[in-house]
Amino acid sequence: MFKDSISTLIENSITEKVFPGAVACILTDKEVLYHEAFGCRSIKPKRLPMLRTTLFDLASLTKPIVIGTLCMQLVEKGRLSLSTPAEKYLPAFGQKGVTLTHLLTHTSGLPAWIPLYLRAGSREHVISYLGEVALESQPGEKAVYSCLGYIVLGALLEKVTKQPLDQLARERIFAPLGMEQTWFNPPQAWHGNCAATEDSNSFERRMVNYERYDWREGVIIGQVHDENAHFLGGVSGNAGLFATSTDLGKFCSALMDNGGVLLRLESLDVMRKVVSAEGERRCIGWAVTDDECLYHTGFTGTSIRICLKRKLAAILLTNRVHPDADRRGIIEFRRMFHEIVFSCYASQ
Repeated sequence: MFKDSISTLIENSITEKVFPGAVACILTDKEVLYHEAFGCRSIKPKRLPMLRTTLFDLASLTKPIVIGTLCMQLVEKGRLSLSTPAEKYLPAFGQKGVTLTHLLTHTSGLPAWIPLYLRAGSREHVISYLGEVALESQPGEKAVYSCLGYIVLGALLEKVTKQPLDQLARERIFAPLGMEQTWFNPPQAWHGNCAATEDSNSFERRMVNYERYDWREGVIIGQVHDENAHFLGGVSGNAGLFATSTDLGKFCSALMDNGGVLLRLESLDVMRKVVSAEGERRCIGWAVTDDECLYHTGFTGTSIRICLKRKLAAILLTNRVHPDADRRGIIEFRRMFHEIVFSCYASQ
């Protein structure tokens, strides 16, 4: 059975300490084919079992789910144009010639990452700081995956709509789909059911060579792991979203239903149009695989892969950064997982 192959792969990966726990959900546009939880949502400070209802810090899945979707919705309404320079909508971001498409497809020329919590001075100065950062390439010339571009997009959406990003996402994405367990900054009462992430954010401490900062101590649970997003109050375009696998299934189902209540079919077609740069295949919010699936991962160990043509989606949520982000093997594990799903289930 294909289900047995998936279960065995996940159980073996837990034994090999690729991650402490996982939830996998595989669905078509008509039914859920597989939905199981494995291992532990926390092993430190105490061991707690993983549940199918566990909330995960989705990390960079925030980018396609929130930013990509909202941008396309506003394009539909004529409030945004993908070919327009971002500074027209967000004057504080003074980078000339950087369009929304450049930001959405990681071809803006912005660096991949900067510790804004150490460099920008304050939340209020983040966008103006990024507006003055030296671009590493001309817009459109090169693809470099950049969290910074999506931080800009989150601020741009707030500027255009005059609404906080979390409120905007709830009104236009989560509520229409009945995603009741999807939040930025989940309520304190929900923290006990969140998958734990890293202990004291040791990965980013090493990234900045242990510069002095008000680092969080102890295992991070129920707060965004990404330090830039935490600096921005837990609501950011690059990270910050928490959700369950069930809610993510609702989002995937909408896309597989020709956009459902989220997007018109014509907008979905625009969104998934491939932009290629130096071997990278990207579209609005997503990477595009060789077999034309929409795909995105999150640093915390999360991923979604959707084949709109075959109406098949795979949601894979792990806590691979718990209690330390130095765990190895997640890339190879994902490859094997998706090989099972998209070669076996798609043939049924």
